[in-house]
Amino acid sequence: MIECRVVSLLLLGPVDVPGRTGGDLGQFGSPRLRCLLAALASRANTVADVDWLADILWPDHPPAAPDAALQNLIFRLRGQLRDRGVEDALRVVTAAPGYSLVVDRSEVDSLLFTDRCREVEALVATDPATAVETFDSAESLWQGKAYGEFSDRPWVRSEVEALGQMRVHAAEVAAEALLRIGHAAEAAARLAAIADEHPYRESLHLLRMQALWRADRAADALEVYRTLRQRLSVDLGTEPAQRVQDLHTRILTGAPPPTVTPSIPTPSASGATAEEATGSIIGRTDDLAELEQRLGDSGMVTVVGPGGVGKTALVRRFVRDRNDVWFTELSAVSTSDAVVHSVVSATGVTVRRDLDVLDALTESLVPRTGLLVLDNCEHVADTAAELARTLRDRCRGVTILATSRVALGIDGEQVAVLEPLDTPSPGSSAASIAESPSVQLFCARAHARDRRFALSDDNASAVAEICRRLDGLPLGLELAATKARAIPPEVLVQRLQWRFRILRGARATAPRHRSLHALVDWSYGLLSEAGRTLFDTLAVFPSRFDLDDAEELAQSTGALARPDVADAVAELVDTSMLTVESGGYRMLETLRAFGIRQLEDSERLEEVRAEHAAWVADWLAPLGRDLFGPGHVAAAARVTTRLDDIRAAIECVADRDPQMASRLLEGVIPYLELTMSTEVTGWARRVIARLPSPDVHCDGAAAWAVAASGARFDGDLSAAERHARRGLASQPAPALEAFLLMMLEEVALFQGDADTALLRAHAVRDAAVAAQMSGVAHMAAATTVLVRVYQGQASGDGGCSGDQCTVAIELAATCDSSGEDVVAAWCRYVAGECILDSDPARAATLLDASIAEARRNGDRYLLGVAMVSRASIEARHGSPETAAELFVDVVAHWRDAGNWTHQWVSLRTVADILARLDRLEPAALLLGAIRQTGEVRGADVFGEDADRLDHLDELLRARLGDRVVDELTRQGASFAPTDVASYAVNALQAVPVHPTGQSAPSS
Repeated sequence: MIECRVVSLLLLGPVDVPGRTGGDLGQFGSPRLRCLLAALASRANTVADVDWLADILWPDHPPAAPDAALQNLIFRLRGQLRDRGVEDALRVVTAAPGYSLVVDRSEVDSLLFTDRCREVEALVATDPATAVETFDSAESLWQGKAYGEFSDRPWVRSEVEALGQMRVHAAEVAAEALLRIGHAAEAAARLAAIADEHPYRESLHLLRMQALWRADRAADALEVYRTLRQRLSVDLGTEPAQRVQDLHTRILTGAPPPTVTPSIPTPSASGATAEEATGSIIGRTDDLAELEQRLGDSGMVTVVGPGGVGKTALVRRFVRDRNDVWFTELSAVSTSDAVVHSVVSATGVTVRRDLDVLDALTESLVPRTGLLVLDNCEHVADTAAELARTLRDRCRGVTILATSRVALGIDGEQVAVLEPLDTPSPGSSAASIAESPSVQLFCARAHARDRRFALSDDNASAVAEICRRLDGLPLGLELAATKARAIPPEVLVQRLQWRFRILRGARATAPRHRSLHALVDWSYGLLSEAGRTLFDTLAVFPSRFDLDDAEELAQSTGALARPDVADAVAELVDTSMLTVESGGYRMLETLRAFGIRQLEDSERLEEVRAEHAAWVADWLAPLGRDLFGPGHVAAAARVTTRLDDIRAAIECVADRDPQMASRLLEGVIPYLELTMSTEVTGWARRVIARLPSPDVHCDGAAAWAVAASGARFDGDLSAAERHARRGLASQPAPALEAFLLMMLEEVALFQGDADTALLRAHAVRDAAVAAQMSGVAHMAAATTVLVRVYQGQASGDGGCSGDQCTVAIELAATCDSSGEDVVAAWCRYVAGECILDSDPARAATLLDASIAEARRNGDRYLLGVAMVSRASIEARHGSPETAAELFVDVVAHWRDAGNWTHQWVSLRTVADILARLDRLEPAALLLGAIRQTGEVRGADVFGEDADRLDHLDELLRARLGDRVVDELTRQGASFAPTDVASYAVNALQAVPVHPTGQSAPSS
């Protein structure tokens, strides 16, 4: 058993000194003291000079006398180390020209880890069992990211990366040791656990293939190779290393696995194996270094260059091992809103409905730190520039890396021009030709296609000429290399010359653009007629698509019969005109633009786009019937994964065929009910503006339904009712009728008209039964329970709450058994709402379960209402201080979602909490805002809430006087809604708390 040491300094996670004095001491020191200790530890047993330390500790505002300030900090550090009883183990000594941390390596977890990794490597061949045990003891030292809060600082970034590389290499060595002692299944399991974190590390995936092979899982080993090859090809433009390909071949042939595992290459100084180093993007080492420098200098870099020069591949390689990267692919979008919504999706933030989407995005990103990649900006350059400019001005923690054929032209932008790869000079020797990056790329791709291909004295001149003719453009070289198996370089170069003479671009076009266009056109010309026809058709797909999708679109457009599509797709993949991605396909942006141009020239573009929109509608519209059924979450997930297609379809038909657009919107209703998407409701507003007048019959019910849903979230209940009634007047099918009635039911509920809400809930149930949508019927039943409880509260009959809770719980069980997970979670919320006052402890349990399920289902609507009720329990029966903390999250949730209907309901309780905490002035101001909004929006306060606010008004007037309350409520009534929410959050967060946990009285 390897000894598990208690070390004195922790760096493999949050920086800390556990201490030897006993008791819970909390985390060591202040952030600056921890930074000083971490910096000294990064140079343990060597001298860290004063200037270096001062730059680290005070990067922005150095003190007037840094020597003295540092000396004072060193004095404090020594004192705190002494207090923790580790002054002998961690000695901070003065050593010109600075200070040194003198330690035994076993006292610092990162140094101990390094030593144990070396032991693992030394033991693997002679004592593999001990090597595994040693690795496990080393791995147990990790508690998070190395150097914790300082891991992304420039002074330690290389050390963090080196430790991470050492960790994964040691895991590989341990897996090798397991193979040596016959534990192949365990080795495979260990490697699988880290494989996703290192998608391009070929040595890891090679070892995983070996482990699976030896564990009699050859099929899984082949799947690992397929995934690796796909990632390398799509993301980096490379093929797996030769020894990985050789192993793949041996597994395919059915050969028995070896009994001895080959040794793993030792990492180089950079942390990568030699094999991985050669597998990087060919000829781009200097460009990567320049990118690193420019981004560090300015925080905003645009990589520019012609199509096909490898901008995306360079950037993907640059960010592949970085954390906090948001990669936004813009080639599939065409409108300003779509650009911003793509960034919203990439960053994972939620945006407020009441703000312009760009303003909402920047507000959400203000507290975050990360690198935003905007890929393929040229066709939306103005929008991308506005987005980048706004983020630069408002979000100091966000750096931006863009790719485009033109610079974005904003202040502070650094432009990195990516040139084509260097090509050999005419008359170069074969040896000189072999050293050219463009030749190396061509040969690597050609060899991947044909193992017999190799650069030789006989073909070197022809290869060099091909590279020159293609101007060293990587995409051009890739496409040309696909022909090397069938056409020798000597013949290929003659064909290129012939094609380029014929297919020159306009004289004003940049030569490299002309060359790329000529090459794409030449490759296109070599396709079969079926291949060309299918290529043009598939160009309308804005992002990834499946073979089934290709078959449907090809058949509907008359491009190809369904049985012929698979062969044509295979031809396009073989010729690099299509890229394989995640089991489907994607067309590179440059190739897609060429295909769109072909459709334009043949006057088929609008026809094919219309068929694409019809195809989207065919699979999307039926998803509307999954509302609240067993397939609800899956339907929403499908919309999420195909948003690019839906956006393209909406853009195609919104203005010219609003009925088709309405059909598309029908299918996004399950997604909308979970996400409260501002983008979707924006589509609906655009569509209903183009629907015919009411006296003309039009199948636009779904558009009215989605618009009503959005107005309901916006807090505009009058508009919600108006839109819903217009939808019902268009004679909708039962499924849409049920949803439209549900909107009317919710409007009545929000307005406090319980009797009308109950009647409408019954109507929803009847329509749902007619539509055979049991989930919607169950949702109506849950609403009925809630309305009856509210009726009981209004009449003073609170005794019905327990009975109604039982009904809701039984309904939840029914939904559980039928797989209606979304409705079951809502039922548990309703059950908790029934007994908020009569049994708060049980209500809290039910609401906690509902909140957990809402998070699992991605149901932001339910999550918000359940959070409100859960916080209300604390407000009514628990600690007002705790309630204040919970309502900060509630108000922020509704603000980010843009759901003002529920925001105003929540703020009623917030006003009451503030009054209980003696924050009377903020409470009075919120009271004015709440009442003003109820009058304007048609959602006045009712029931118990009305009684509570009346009581609050009386309390405030008794404490502050009528004149003060009138003035404060007048001020509140004049506030904009967004200002009210911000004011409420600030008021809740400003509640002073005594050490006893009681709030301090206001002065």
